[in-house]
Amino acid sequence: MVKTIYGDETRPEIDHRINRYTLRCLRIILLAIFLAWVLNILNIFIINNLLLSRGFLIASVVIGGTLIFGRFADLHQSWVKYVLILFTITAITILGICLTYHAVLLSMLPLLIATQYTNRRVLHYSYILTIISTFVIVMGGYFFGLCDANMLLLTTDPTSHYLNMLQDGRYFESYNLHPWLTLPLYFAFPRCILLTLAIPIIQKITENIRYYESYYTNVRHLSERDEMTGLYNRNKYLNMIEETYPAIDKIGVIFWDINNLKTTNDALGHDKGDALIINAAAIIMALTAANRKAYRVGGDEFVMIVENPQKGELDAVARKWNELSSLKSKVLDLDLTSAIGYSCGDGKAIKSVIKEADQAMYLDKQQKKSRAVHS
Repeated sequence: MVKTIYGDETRPEIDHRINRYTLRCLRIILLAIFLAWVLNILNIFIINNLLLSRGFLIASVVIGGTLIFGRFADLHQSWVKYVLILFTITAITILGICLTYHAVLLSMLPLLIATQYTNRRVLHYSYILTIISTFVIVMGGYFFGLCDANMLLLTTDPTSHYLNMLQDGRYFESYNLHPWLTLPLYFAFPRCILLTLAIPIIQKITENIRYYESYYTNVRHLSERDEMTGLYNRNKYLNMIEETYPAIDKIGVIFWDINNLKTTNDALGHDKGDALIINAAAIIMALTAANRKAYRVGGDEFVMIVENPQKGELDAVARKWNELSSLKSKVLDLDLTSAIGYSCGDGKAIKSVIKEADQAMYLDKQQKKSRAVHS
């Protein structure tokens, strides 16, 4: 299992999301034991009411304190997950002591929670605490919790054997005279073995999930990117226009149409034409930012969508393009120029803003052609 698949810059956000989910799990546990308590009051369950009430009360205090902690703690902090797991295991230990065999499956919950973090240290931390919890549950449950007759009598035969004994007027030969020896050996230890066997399975499941997540991310990346330039492709562009940009308050649109691509292809070969496209795209890529996405929407056409642009931001991008393309032209000894047009407006009117920017680009193209003819 990889120690982590996330970079340092994304880890706090991932921890925040998972910590919130852990708190949600605790709320579900709290609701579940409350419902069990109510059903027991209604005699639908048959657990000793004082015993269940005691476990519910103490576990509720622990879970409630954890929820309050989660309400005020910074869930982005790396240490918070260790506290949440500790409190979760504490609450499960309390329930396990009171309810014994009814709460056996709860011991797996901290390990499942820990796998979310995709971190060996967190998983091992949870495993060690769960092992300690298992021994505490077994011993505490025997002395203070719901009676588990199997612990008391150390039964080793089928039910029919003991029914026959009772029918014959015989009683159980002996009771568990050495619980501090037999319970750890025959109950806690086997459960710990099962938990240990579960660790590699949980790790592998996590690896597989992360593998498929990575595979899906790569497939999605390929489906959204233009192979030649690395910019977003036309499909991504059309999707964003329909689903994302209409929800943005203000939108800026910049259009580029690279000049002389056909002439370059015919005169110098397609390798030179490809060089025009690749280098133009590289400059546009360099102009992207957190609020700017760039798309290749045609053979020689590019679009940049700017979310909530600052005053003068579109002008600044256009000026920078002219500056960088002029420098690149000298380096390549190619005419790396383009018609450019841009517009700004309401995100709800994204299609109108695109049309205005396209018209501005077309007008710039016509003006440049006119100047070239008269020069």
